[in-house]
Amino acid sequence: MAEVAEVTTSSPTELLATGRRNLAVRDYSAAAEVLSLACEQLAQEHGEHGDQCAEAYLWYGKALLGLSREESGVLGDAVPGTNAEEGENEEQEGDNDEEEQNVEEAKSEENGQADAEKNKVESTTKDDGPGSSSADAGSSEEPGTTTNGDGEEDENPESEDNLQLAWEMLELSRIILDKRVTNGGGDAARALLADVHLALGEVALESETYDKAVVDMQNCLDLQKELYGTDDRRIAETHYQIGLANYLASNFEEAITHFKNAANILESRIKTLENPAAATEDVTVKKYSSADPHYTIEGEIKELKELLPQIQEKIQDMMDYKAETIKRVREALGASNGDAPSLASSSSHTNGAGSSSSSSAAKPAADISHLIKRKRKSSETDADSSAAKRINT
Repeated sequence: MAEVAEVTTSSPTELLATGRRNLAVRDYSAAAEVLSLACEQLAQEHGEHGDQCAEAYLWYGKALLGLSREESGVLGDAVPGTNAEEGENEEQEGDNDEEEQNVEEAKSEENGQADAEKNKVESTTKDDGPGSSSADAGSSEEPGTTTNGDGEEDENPESEDNLQLAWEMLELSRIILDKRVTNGGGDAARALLADVHLALGEVALESETYDKAVVDMQNCLDLQKELYGTDDRRIAETHYQIGLANYLASNFEEAITHFKNAANILESRIKTLENPAAATEDVTVKKYSSADPHYTIEGEIKELKELLPQIQEKIQDMMDYKAETIKRVREALGASNGDAPSLASSSSHTNGAGSSSSSSAAKPAADISHLIKRKRKSSETDADSSAAKRINT
């Protein structure tokens, strides 16, 4: 783990600013260290549920989520935020680690413990993780701790611990912001609450509780639609994340819908930016211009046009997989009960644009089984997260 620079200030405001800067450059370890101090000081001064703690809890939760992903990456593929050369080296190390892990899993299977090893995060969060009540945070059992078949603690529980703590911090922030919004906190409070719901959804994705991820992210989307314009990139990001959650939960229709919504918003955004008069008056352009001296409208257009093919590829993957699934079901039913006209008919409309099941047979569907109903490798998590964040950059 990278060495964390010593913090030289004791002001919670300065600690928050430092932590957010570290978070912006993906130095999650340093961000978590500094933001934990800010949270501790604010909680001591205002109480654990003090209104002044909400933002600190939010940013600390985000830092812990990033740290959890980073620590998970040490055991597998490239760590988020590394450059291409470092990624290649870590990928080779990840292959070796994966081979070692396979040997360990084979041994565990002999002892009847393979499922426990493969589902460490899921088994942990069932009792203490995302989705439990706030009262569960005070459980006497240490959250995130897992054991192997011999009753010994697993070697790397840190990522699970950080994921659990991230959820606890974000849930505290949600409780405080809910109260602030109820008491008339205004658009600023609702925007923060939307961010909290999105972060909670990301935690749920990491712990493979996909249905809960959809609920949290939909809460975020509902707030964003009230706050922002129809072509705002934040709304596009949330649609993308909801699509990803449904994608991993095998809810293909919903995934397609949200990926399409994300693509449509980005296309609308590009049209706005390509209109000089509209771009000059655009609120988001003004925000980016004031926050980033290097921002240009041309640069944003270029970035959005690079993102669109990635989303379109996911949409096509979903449509191909759905068509192939229907085709296999039809063939299975036809073999046992004769033809199944209703399924055959529906498959002819599955792939859109007049495409038929015969064309699906001619063009093999993309194999996305490696992304469904299992824990994603850190490289996949990073790629999906990176694409979503670039939408909202």
